[in-house]
Amino acid sequence: MLEDIDGLMAKYEIDALYLQGKSLLKPDLYYMSRFLAVDDSYFVKLPNQPGTLAASDMVCERAKKYSPVKQFHSLSPTYSKAIRDRIPRDTFVHRVMADLQKNLLPTNGTVGVPRDTDALHIYFLQKLGVNIKPVQKLFFEARETKDKSELKAIEQASRATEATFKHVIDVFQNSEIGAKHVLHYQKAPLTVGRLKRIIEHSLVDNDSENSEESIVAAGTKGADFHYLGMREDVLHAHEPIIVDIFPRRIEERYHADITRTIVRGSVSQKVRQLFESVESALDAVTDALRADGTTDQLVNAMADSFERDGHKSANRTPEIKEGMLHSLGHGIGLNVHEQPWLSLTPHPLRVGAVIAIEPALYYQKVGGIRLEEDLVVTSNGAQTITKLPRMHFL
Repeated sequence: MLEDIDGLMAKYEIDALYLQGKSLLKPDLYYMSRFLAVDDSYFVKLPNQPGTLAASDMVCERAKKYSPVKQFHSLSPTYSKAIRDRIPRDTFVHRVMADLQKNLLPTNGTVGVPRDTDALHIYFLQKLGVNIKPVQKLFFEARETKDKSELKAIEQASRATEATFKHVIDVFQNSEIGAKHVLHYQKAPLTVGRLKRIIEHSLVDNDSENSEESIVAAGTKGADFHYLGMREDVLHAHEPIIVDIFPRRIEERYHADITRTIVRGSVSQKVRQLFESVESALDAVTDALRADGTTDQLVNAMADSFERDGHKSANRTPEIKEGMLHSLGHGIGLNVHEQPWLSLTPHPLRVGAVIAIEPALYYQKVGGIRLEEDLVVTSNGAQTITKLPRMHFL
């Protein structure tokens, strides 16, 4: 959580944090400043002190109204002189770095930066004598646990995702099965492209947006577990269709991540068996989650469940080509994929972490069956955020 930053600065032995860029595009900068902007800004945090936002006067005035930041540094004099001098971009950046080095950064010591820091900024800060240290683990660790406002934002993202899924289900239910089992919606073939546009419009209607492209993987193509679905792909009845939607809230910036496998028409016995195995694995992981546990315990619970049903897991047998082929899941927050990573490398499950659990099975002659739900780690175990029904055989 944000309140852990000072302790983490001590842990990673840094004397300041430096972040820069457009906070709309840089989650760590937004996390530290809680100021959402398309303008360039800079944020410096010293130990046991509130952070300082540096930007033009116009941006600082906006931040005073719409962010919790209390300390500001105006870069307008530096900007104005640069404009008058008609200097090239590199020289402009050097002057801004010199301003920040003089007024905000410590005279001695080490300055920590996230992994997305502009290389030119690092170059000029180092030329100015600033000791730079990449500290992405600090931000991973801070952002791993969520406070009440963050949990609320993730829940809002989940409700938006579920509303979009209900729209998707309605599309399938109202699709007719035509020649060669092609699905027709509103008298035209239902393609991946049409369905993705429906998803995108529905998310916007629910104050959310795709941060990455949704996945619609149909039939045997779904056996490739990260196949996005080409927009020209035509959807057919009687085969499993993986729909994976992981949007973020437009204003709050937090994500949800939900996957369902949909079949319109008849469902083969093999698909039903695979679905039951995937659902059993999801339940096994949910039951195994403990606040004092570790990520490998969850992965083993999943793998044990699958093995009881005769399916192998790449977490234990990396060379397999069919079965459970990817990691169990990941944390979610300002990024759709963030710490904790759910692997056999033990990592403690911390109260307040939000994780996406996505057990799945992939077979070349069938395709893929995947279920994904979002959970909060609590002192009493798992609290499921996702409220959407699991089975959608229509």
